[in-house]
Amino acid sequence: MTTEISETQVPEVHLAQEGPARRGVGGLLHPRWFGFYGVVGVVVLFSVLLPVTYPTMTNMTAVLGNEAVGLILAIAILIPVVAGYFDLSVASVLTLSMIVSIGCFQFFETPTPVACLAGVLVGSLFGLVNGFCVAWLEINAMVATLATGSIALGIALWWTNGSIFAENVPPGFRSLGDRVGPVPLPIVYAGVLCLVAWWILEKTPTGRYLYAMGDGPVAARLVGLPTTTLTVGSFVASGTVAGLAGVVEAAILGSGNPQVGAGFLLPAFAAVFLGAAIYTIGRYNVIGTVVAVLILAALVAGLQQLGLPFYIESLLKGGVLLVAVALTSGRFSR
Repeated sequence: MTTEISETQVPEVHLAQEGPARRGVGGLLHPRWFGFYGVVGVVVLFSVLLPVTYPTMTNMTAVLGNEAVGLILAIAILIPVVAGYFDLSVASVLTLSMIVSIGCFQFFETPTPVACLAGVLVGSLFGLVNGFCVAWLEINAMVATLATGSIALGIALWWTNGSIFAENVPPGFRSLGDRVGPVPLPIVYAGVLCLVAWWILEKTPTGRYLYAMGDGPVAARLVGLPTTTLTVGSFVASGTVAGLAGVVEAAILGSGNPQVGAGFLLPAFAAVFLGAAIYTIGRYNVIGTVVAVLILAALVAGLQQLGLPFYIESLLKGGVLLVAVALTSGRFSR
């Protein structure tokens, strides 16, 4: 005879096991909160070192505005990572989406909504191709997305011939990357996207199924989860979000540059892996990813204002990625 436990009973059992320590002072010392304390510590440190320039509203909004596209791309990476797959094509898809949206203005003088939709749909198309290669052709996800990313970048370079598209861009499109008062609009887009992604991953059956696939794809298939559909869906979602990131970046710059996208890939992966050591330890999650992006942004901004060499940013983000992987899936994950 077996005893069934309903879905609504599971959270109650979990909370009962955690006891009052998590809800009291002891809970504030749990490692899940260290990332939040890290953000505060970095801000306080550089505010002391740079009291004139760092702790200002101007600096804060500038830092957040600069990281908005990186945060959007991190969410694009997070979705398939939750399901157990790595999508290496997102940066190239971002690049192609930029070129397509600006190219619609430069060559076809399309309305702004059409150009935005075209950029996003390009991302969705490449996500569908990635999902087909992984789910039906059974190609390793890293290999498949590396190949499709190269194709996306090749198309962007072929169309632009390595130059920048910047003609006939209407003011209405540029305004999508402007501010509403002191708040940059790209931060609003990123914030809404994070809320949607959090709700889907944490509060819906689809999110639970994706996490189940990431924990054990064979077991997920054996219990009857639609793993093929979920795999394709995760890559389509990833490509769509990457396409959105490209449109937002094009609106910020007012141009399409085929050399821009590559710089977003490493920081986005670093944020996703570091986020798995924050809030929900050992589990890729939206809140942890957002906090990781804030930590990296605060660090980079402070170091730049201190006048450190430009290559420090690359060294820092590479080092953070190594540490994050060691904490989440390497030797120290235990």
